[in-house]
Amino acid sequence: MKRQRRGYILLEAVAALAILSVGILAIQQAMREALATRGQARDYTQARFLLEDLMGELELRTNLLPESRSGGYEGDLSRFQWKYTITRVAVPQPNLGTEFPDAGIYNFAFPAVFMGKIEATVSWTRGGRVYEAKGETLVAQEKLLDAFAPSS
Repeated sequence: MKRQRRGYILLEAVAALAILSVGILAIQQAMREALATRGQARDYTQARFLLEDLMGELELRTNLLPESRSGGYEGDLSRFQWKYTITRVAVPQPNLGTEFPDAGIYNFAFPAVFMGKIEATVSWTRGGRVYEAKGETLVAQEKLLDAFAPSS
């Protein structure tokens, strides 16, 4: 009778260790996923700051030319690269004749026939995968140099 009891306790101990090991593996996997998610969130936050810095620098320029440039960051940010493109976009002119019955009475002027468009991208790698944060904005045509002027 005592022999059967000892074998039963050994079986309980083995089963308990198996359950504990599965639980520990699940906790380890959850912690690994949490660390990876934290790293990705930090990268997205850093990329957003870099993108806002790049866009702000371009918007503060007094004159813009149509161009595309790219580059990278140094030091701790060496995983991040940037690129931007400045182009001209047409501004659609509304047809007020059919929308407003008294359009002839009012003198509507739409001086902007085009604007500058800045498209910027910050990309980085994590775990062999490439991620990107993109942004774009429009700037007034007064900031654009004559290279953007419509040809006559």
